[in-house]
Amino acid sequence: MASELKSSAGGGRGRSAITSMLTAALVVLVPLAAAARGPRREAERRRAPDAAAGRIIEPAMREKDLPGLVLGAVRNGRVAVEQGFGVRSLDSLQPPDPDTVFYIGSLSKALTAAGAMVLVGRGQLDLEAPASRYLKDLPESWRSITVDQFMAHQSGIPQLNRKLPTFEAMLRSADSVPLAFKPGTKQVYNNFNYAVVGKIIEAVSGMSYLDFMHREVFGPLHMDHTGYGIRSADEATSYRMEGGRPVPIVHHLKGMYGIPSGHLQSTLADLLSFYQGIQPGGGLLTPSAYRTMTTRVNPAFSGTPGWFEKKVGGLSVVSKNGATEGFHSILSFVPGKGDCVAMIWTSRKPKGDGLFRQTGELLHEICGTPVAGRRGRAADFRDE
Repeated sequence: MASELKSSAGGGRGRSAITSMLTAALVVLVPLAAAARGPRREAERRRAPDAAAGRIIEPAMREKDLPGLVLGAVRNGRVAVEQGFGVRSLDSLQPPDPDTVFYIGSLSKALTAAGAMVLVGRGQLDLEAPASRYLKDLPESWRSITVDQFMAHQSGIPQLNRKLPTFEAMLRSADSVPLAFKPGTKQVYNNFNYAVVGKIIEAVSGMSYLDFMHREVFGPLHMDHTGYGIRSADEATSYRMEGGRPVPIVHHLKGMYGIPSGHLQSTLADLLSFYQGIQPGGGLLTPSAYRTMTTRVNPAFSGTPGWFEKKVGGLSVVSKNGATEGFHSILSFVPGKGDCVAMIWTSRKPKGDGLFRQTGELLHEICGTPVAGRRGRAADFRDE
């Protein structure tokens, strides 16, 4: 080609033709090079959150001896991380994935609260009304306690540690037990609060708790692996230590009334769908119901209807965690910002001490949320 150009064009004209052709080639090649760099840069952006997640989570798993964990993070409304660590069981040695089924412990309360807020949005449930409007057989001393006081752990009902087989038997056992404090004056975590909330959902909806949740929450949000009694080939196993060896834990439920409080099963994929579904525009809750769910019932205490709210770094962060029989969970999000971290994991300890600090670090590192405390330490999002 060079010889043809040289013979057919003289001096400056030849150079001009060559320059024109090179310019045309560059016009083609530069976009191609940019296009080639585009996927690489996108891949690098995707790897960066994964690397941050590993840097934060892997040391904590070694320190706390956690067999398996799944982590999801949402930034600006888009999923930035879905990552599994460790193994879903010590037999399979397969890593957990977004569809691995775990028990989520008391994170069940937040899902239950969303079900109640569906009824609030329809005008069927008044959170400021006494729960006795919906449940007629509550103990006399409970009858002035409002629904939102039960939902925010400000009810003052006594701790009912004896697990009887039915809700009605539990209420009868509380008939002669005084309130622990005047409703609304303190905040003390109490699992039976959500047995009451579950029964309110049943009374208002006319359905069993699980039927209502599947129809009105899990179904619409395509949470196909959330509920109770789920069996899956992709299921996590929790352990306890006996004689220095890990032994699989068999999950026990002493009364169906306990499911709304702490016995639901779910997956990371379903929890991320849940988070996105409860957000404004997500389709599950009205804007008013969402604001109510993420706002403190009493400004003096952290409890909202179903969650706990903290002001950190100038932002409101709403969280709920759970622990039951070797399973643990947490979901924390920033209302109005589209940032969320969700984790579920197994442990060799019945309770363990959670991954609260790591949740704050993940919100900060992956989502860019300024949740570091005054001394640079990430906020602690454990229940109060």
